[in-house]
Amino acid sequence: MPQVDLSHVEFWIFDLDNTLYPAQCRLFDQVERRIGLYIEQLLNLDREAARALQKQYFREHTTTLKGLMVNHGVDPGHFLDFVHEIDVTGVALDEALDRALDTLPGRKLIYTNGSVAHARNVMERLGINRHFNDIFDIAAGDYDPKPSTASFAKLIAAHGIDPKCAAMFDDMPRNLQPAAALGMTTVLISTHSEWAQPTGDEDYIHHSTDKLAEWLAAINTSKKTGN
Repeated sequence: MPQVDLSHVEFWIFDLDNTLYPAQCRLFDQVERRIGLYIEQLLNLDREAARALQKQYFREHTTTLKGLMVNHGVDPGHFLDFVHEIDVTGVALDEALDRALDTLPGRKLIYTNGSVAHARNVMERLGINRHFNDIFDIAAGDYDPKPSTASFAKLIAAHGIDPKCAAMFDDMPRNLQPAAALGMTTVLISTHSEWAQPTGDEDYIHHSTDKLAEWLAAINTSKKTGN
């Protein structure tokens, strides 16, 4: 694997779902089913109608939660607790990722459209909790999800991030566009998920990998010093 120079990076910003753990774990499939069930129960819809509304709100509001809040006054805390009540035993301890994260200098943050509780639950399974300084979740962003520029602004302000010294990792191309516009180095975590495929004109994606731990282990993070 060719070595990439990220010696300028002081802030390492990681999405959670399908980024820090492999999409093959299918955790988000469980979350999606729970979202559909929530809509069925909330609005007394059958499964097909609930799924259609779920997808409509995802398209129109970036997250189904945002659509439910705007159109139905849903309590976001109740929603997040319900949809993240999933089985995470499919996520395995990732010693290679643990070692790779250990080599990264600077601060490491989780930036997720999920909840802190969900992130902690998953990271405990991966064995990587110790590496992260904080989790900036959907609540910290006032329930304004990625890729909202306002959400990015809140993240930057909350943690004193210099975007030009930051790298962001995400499996959704659209979440990397505002990051690149701000000056961050972007890394797409490639998956086979239909909704996460690049369309071919994403010049804001600077790097791409489907093997995060291996990629992190290969990059150059050594600071250059003058004579």
